[in-house]
Amino acid sequence: MQDGTCTVSYLPVLPGDYNIIVKYNDKHIPGSPFMAKITGALSAALRFGSKKVHSCPLFKVKSSNLSDASRVVAKGLGLNKGFIGQKNTFSVDCSKAGRNMLLVGVDGPKVPCEEILVKHLGNRLYNVSYQLKEKGEYILVVKWGDEHIPGSPYHITV
Repeated sequence: MQDGTCTVSYLPVLPGDYNIIVKYNDKHIPGSPFMAKITGALSAALRFGSKKVHSCPLFKVKSSNLSDASRVVAKGLGLNKGFIGQKNTFSVDCSKAGRNMLLVGVDGPKVPCEEILVKHLGNRLYNVSYQLKEKGEYILVVKWGDEHIPGSPYHITV
């Protein structure tokens, strides 16, 4: 979730008494281990925001593998202003947002932008460039996985 919390659910494979151990950075969170009396069958699932990772019955999730689009930072003139026939650029820093894919799209007054170049510089840092062919109102969408980054969608007038 965007506040740094995550929800874990599980479905045990056998009935019985279980100790549920929850750790963050290899340290027990307050109240861990939790006691649970199970009377049915089980599978496990982890939910982080709208994403769900399945595993069973024991799993470990590193926080660096979780995705959080709210931690992505985009900067540059190309986020707010576009010029016809010129390279419009901006940078995107996803280094603190966990693992995911950067998705970029530009839709114009008549058709989408023909070409968008997304260059990965390493360490989840990206440079993005695009060229516009006509005047009008454009919408620039930048997503980290399925979620918009802060400020997206951007509205560009040319």
